Amino acid sequence: MMTDTSGATTPTDIELDSGGRRLRFTWADGRRSDYDWQYLRWRCPCATCSGEGEFAGELQARTQLTPDEIEMVDLDMIGRYAVKPTWRNGHDTGLFTFRHLRGLAEQDSLFT
Repeated sequence: MMTDTSGATTPTDIELDSGGRRLRFTWADGRRSDYDWQYLRWRCPCATCSGEGEFAGELQARTQLTPDEIEMVDLDMIGRYAVKPTWRNGHDTGLFTFRHLRGLAEQDSLFT
């Protein structure tokens, strides 16, 4: 479960680290978390990838991704609440909210 600390879900810096193939966040509470591109791609929250209602997402039946599916080529800010990665294969419909990313960092020990 996510901490209740002030600033826990507010990033102060977001870096698309192409060399390290990761997305790096610095949070307002001073903590930092790194998200490997493949880790994020498997957790894409869009309906196509993760499913919706009784419909399974297309990633649920797969065991591997192609290189084009796990190379992040761009990152857009969505308001003050999310980021939207664009992958080499053109996929760009997954919105990762800051709250969700912070929760993943807490759950999977992604703090550096």
